[in-house]
Amino acid sequence: MNSLLTRTLRTTLAALVLATAATALVSSAAASSSTAPCWKTLLNDWYDGHIDKTYAIPCYQQAINHLPTDVSVYSSARDDIRAAENTAIAAANGKGTTTTSTTVAQSTDTTPATTTTETPGNTKPTGPIPSVIVDASPGGATSFPLPLVILGGLAVLLVAAGVGGLLWRRFRAGS
Repeated sequence: MNSLLTRTLRTTLAALVLATAATALVSSAAASSSTAPCWKTLLNDWYDGHIDKTYAIPCYQQAINHLPTDVSVYSSARDDIRAAENTAIAAANGKGTTTTSTTVAQSTDTTPATTTTETPGNTKPTGPIPSVIVDASPGGATSFPLPLVILGGLAVLLVAAGVGGLLWRRFRAGS
């Protein structure tokens, strides 16, 4: 009975040590993953085709230096990152991409009129129709492949012709 109690205590202690070690390992892995280098975070942000956030200026060159060969050769990553870098530099210098001007009307109305002008950049069109047009146009990372659209349309036409021929044969056989 004493040996059974000793084995149970040893097993419980070993399980407790393993659980503590696993917890320490998981927490250190989580801590190391949360401190990913900024260039890696920037590249992960780019992988959807555009850069959504603004990063520190050195991160952009580091990201270009760490680009995988296939991404560097076969994508617009280098150009996209340089464009985002130029935007970040302009924002840091106080030359943001949005300019707001206020003018006071000359009439009796003293309410200032505000106009906003945005310079073109990595902006996505708003609305369902322009979004579909941009997403369907060939060349984008998220665009639908044009050859697939053509082949799909051809397949639908061939199936329709086959069904039409079958219906025509049945119609003529019934007469």
